[in-house]
Amino acid sequence: MKKLAIPVTILTALLAVLFIISSSKEAENLISPLAKGTRVLGINQWFPGNTNIAQADAPGVSAEAVLFVDTKTGQVLFSKNPNKKLPIASLVKVMTALVALEHKSMDDEFFVSRHAAETEPDKMLLIAGEKLTLRELLDGVFLISANDAAEVLSEGTTGSRDEFIKLMNDKTEQLGMKETYFVNPTGLDEDSNNSYSTVYDLAILTRFLIRHYPEVVDISRTEHIYLPKTENHQDYDMYSGINLLTSYPGVVGFKTGYTPEAGLTLITLARKNGHEVIGVLLGSGDRRDEAREILDYSFNKLK
Repeated sequence: MKKLAIPVTILTALLAVLFIISSSKEAENLISPLAKGTRVLGINQWFPGNTNIAQADAPGVSAEAVLFVDTKTGQVLFSKNPNKKLPIASLVKVMTALVALEHKSMDDEFFVSRHAAETEPDKMLLIAGEKLTLRELLDGVFLISANDAAEVLSEGTTGSRDEFIKLMNDKTEQLGMKETYFVNPTGLDEDSNNSYSTVYDLAILTRFLIRHYPEVVDISRTEHIYLPKTENHQDYDMYSGINLLTSYPGVVGFKTGYTPEAGLTLITLARKNGHEVIGVLLGSGDRRDEAREILDYSFNKLK
């Protein structure tokens, strides 16, 4: 019996070493090349609940896919085609914002390239050679869905636009967004391929962003932002394109989108009577009124 003690001890030690090495490799895969040696990026631990729910007296909607969920409990309040992959237009910028925030601080400055400044159509009208902070660029991203600002973030966060887009797709794996793929930081339609996602995945993304970076909610809920002229950039005067901010009590943002292929898209965030609801609509013919109806329906279910 004593002769077996040493081999068993050695075998146990070897297994322990292999486990540590394996765990280290897995952890390394979750670290951006930009952040290695400093921090491990956040991993999602929250998912919406059962999407196959009874929906008596639910409003009919034109949107191709819809999901409204209580962010605290995960209770699904309204669901339609939750796992259908669809183009999402500028809702892509929610991931653009998240990746930038995970690597940069709000006061970090970004240089505006000529490529970024020339990006159309919705834009801050950035001028090549300017420098703006991450916070100022996020103002443009959330209030007017500025494509030029999104491109600046993609170029300046890692120094490589391609690397940034790779990090966007890496992040989908970390968050458990299994039906999502990004081809650019803006959500604009491309000739060969387009970004796509599901309302289920976008609910996960939005909830993760607002929990880890609540300052983004303060930006998205702002109706008007004026950035005065500085030695680094011209002045900017921006008004939010989220109609629900002024037409539905409790809405605090979050992001709109549109392209010819995606149609009208929307992520809305509402807080009422101690509840917080994220709603996502893709391919809607009337996103504002449909969101209002489903918010009413959702909050009634939470009474």
